[in-house]
Amino acid sequence: MSLGGAFVSELPILDAEPLRDLLELGAEEGLVQELIGLYQEDVPPRMVALREGLAAGDLPRMLMEAHQMKGALSNLGLVRFAHMAARVEAEARAGHLVESPALIAALPAAFDEGLAAFREAFPER
Repeated sequence: MSLGGAFVSELPILDAEPLRDLLELGAEEGLVQELIGLYQEDVPPRMVALREGLAAGDLPRMLMEAHQMKGALSNLGLVRFAHMAARVEAEARAGHLVESPALIAALPAAFDEGLAAFREAFPER
């Protein structure tokens, strides 16, 4: 899928540095697992809200959900998934949804991809 000239598949799934930096600064190993757990709890309802917002043509709701997802995903280092949320946010802000239907349909796969990348980079101990 092409987004603004860049192919999403060319972006890294995970930049683990933000979370590794936390650990290097002395954060407990459990913190990263807790953040991954929050990802699993918080993101699926936001994806549902985006689908519902798209179906209802509710651009303000889509804008809010996509913006919050983008921030959380960026903070976790989920580059590819955050880029997708940023594109939905930009389209909702502009008031025209060209790529958003396809992006929103692809979010569950991006969620699973992100979770797999987390588990590979930060296996539970």
